[in-house]
Amino acid sequence: MNRVKRMQPVLRIAELDVDRAGRQLAQIQQRILIEQGKIVQLQDYQQEYRVRLQTAGEAGMSVDKLRLFDGFHQQLDRAIEQQQQLILKLQQDQEIIRALWQQKDIRFKSLQKMLERLQKDASVQQARIEQRNHDEYSRRRSGNNGWS
Repeated sequence: MNRVKRMQPVLRIAELDVDRAGRQLAQIQQRILIEQGKIVQLQDYQQEYRVRLQTAGEAGMSVDKLRLFDGFHQQLDRAIEQQQQLILKLQQDQEIIRALWQQKDIRFKSLQKMLERLQKDASVQQARIEQRNHDEYSRRRSGNNGWS
């Protein structure tokens, strides 16, 4: 039973590690969704901007105004590209965190099984001791009855 008590804090720490890694995984997944939403917003805005450029172009526009439109359009392209790179980096980080979480989960489950085996072994050993004590008590009792 002593080994069981010594292992319980180790199991608890492993459980806390799994929980922490799981929260980190959930946080990065949430962040990826948020960043993907930003790309959609940028792409929608870019599409609206193209429509505005086409409408302005049909009405006629100066070369300077066309350059302004083009420069802003290029900025949108860069912003979308940067956002895509950020998402790619976050997805790579997500895979690292997922692997870490899986390792911690495997360790926790292994420790849990080991503790269960230790508890079972301790119970069997305790039952044997109790049976031995009971047998000894019965033997002594039956031996005393003959002398009384």
